[in-house]
Amino acid sequence: MADPLKNFSDMQTAWMQAWANSAQHMFQCWQRMFTMQQSFLKHADSHHRDHVEIACGASLTDKYGKRSHDIDPERDV
Repeated sequence: MADPLKNFSDMQTAWMQAWANSAQHMFQCWQRMFTMQQSFLKHADSHHRDHVEIACGASLTDKYGKRSHDIDPERDV
């Protein structure tokens, strides 16, 4: 009589190999994702502004309008 556990053992071996290969592939994907995320954060850090002006309202020197460069009160009178 044939051994019924022989095929079961082969199936378990094939399943473990497939699981090991998929786990290895998953870890490689995670490693690539973390590497790309780290490079993205380094790139974002290079464009960080150290000094940020805070708007003080509607004035001639406000950072949003920069109207002080557009209007010359002595010339426009």
